[in-house]
Amino acid sequence: MNQLKTEIIALCDYANVSREGKLNINGIFDELRIQKFPGGIARAFLVATINGEPNVQHNLTLKVERENGGSPRGEAGKTPLKDLNLNAMTSPNGKSNLLIELVNLGFEKEGNYRFKIYNEGREIGSTLLKVFQQQGKYSIKDIKLPN
Repeated sequence: MNQLKTEIIALCDYANVSREGKLNINGIFDELRIQKFPGGIARAFLVATINGEPNVQHNLTLKVERENGGSPRGEAGKTPLKDLNLNAMTSPNGKSNLLIELVNLGFEKEGNYRFKIYNEGREIGSTLLKVFQQQGKYSIKDIKLPN
């Protein structure tokens, strides 16, 4: 019996599955710069590819946890995302693509936020989003990329 696991997990600007069944992931990111807290992002996608036993229904849970500070609850008691229950069926090859659209994802304060997918209470994959306050204003010509 294959234990369910993630092969790909990422936050991105947009994702879809083509008519041919190809997974398209655009604009992968792991940092979010916010000018003023509370702040956030209007729209993003969490994308994951899971792999396990063929033709099996799985009840998954997506949770967001703030590292080094427990729950991501701010002073107002808000979380960036309430626990989200997902149903996923693996295909005959044992894989399934998950595309979760996240709308108005808000953060009360800076920190490292881990997006975790659980299957029956066991973590099967995660990705980290670093949220911090952008200091000052900059333009695209101010950004220096490494060679």
